Amino acid sequence: MSAFKSALYLPGEVSSEEWLGALRHKVMLNGNIAWVVEPADPLPGKKWFWLPEWPDAFPERNGVTQLLQLGYHMIYVNVYGKYANEEAIGIMKNFYDYLRALGFAKRGALIGMSLGGLYSFRYARNFPETVACIYADAPVCDLCYREFTGRGDADAVCKAYATDCEGLRNNPLSPVNDFRPIVDAGIPLLLILGLADTVVPADRNGLLLAERWKKSGGEVEVIARPSWGHHPHGLDNPLKIVRFVLQHTMNKE
Repeated sequence: MSAFKSALYLPGEVSSEEWLGALRHKVMLNGNIAWVVEPADPLPGKKWFWLPEWPDAFPERNGVTQLLQLGYHMIYVNVYGKYANEEAIGIMKNFYDYLRALGFAKRGALIGMSLGGLYSFRYARNFPETVACIYADAPVCDLCYREFTGRGDADAVCKAYATDCEGLRNNPLSPVNDFRPIVDAGIPLLLILGLADTVVPADRNGLLLAERWKKSGGEVEVIARPSWGHHPHGLDNPLKIVRFVLQHTMNKE
């Protein structure tokens, strides 16, 4: 039994369940499972934030739990394994259009952890008018984001982009190279990085993007932790993350 009655009509819904004090609806859209997490006490205008990957990871640290409590909807569509290629971005935009037709706010916050950062930047680059701000945590910002020698994920990324490993190097679609539409749209960025990260090394991903972002006149704040690795994402006290999202979404449609 749900703790509250849903106020949402969601075409394609297949199930719903309580989750983090909210109601998580699962919807099937053109063969892709999506979540719409409905808060117990929604804000006017159906404010939302989006986790493109790892939607149930570290909710107590990345602001998810707190934002749901404040009345934000959380959204997610499963594009796992597509590495933010054109097909994945198209699926994300279709999900956005589905939500807009149901009265969701025009712009919301992207929360991109690890590969979720790649999805966040690639989506925002293509559809900046739909994004209010980006919080990226140990994000993948380069398609060749680490040394792929002997790693199976190299084949997966190459397949997603129909290229080889050499084609991934300095690829023009990598966020470190293709971010200007986001900056030009005035979308602010909060970056949390572990400088000891060996999974997604900061120097070739988040730090490099932040340097180029700043040089291009973009708004970016970097929280860099010298001895921190890839995990855990978020902050012991995620108040800063929550305030960042509130600041950039509350007064926007």
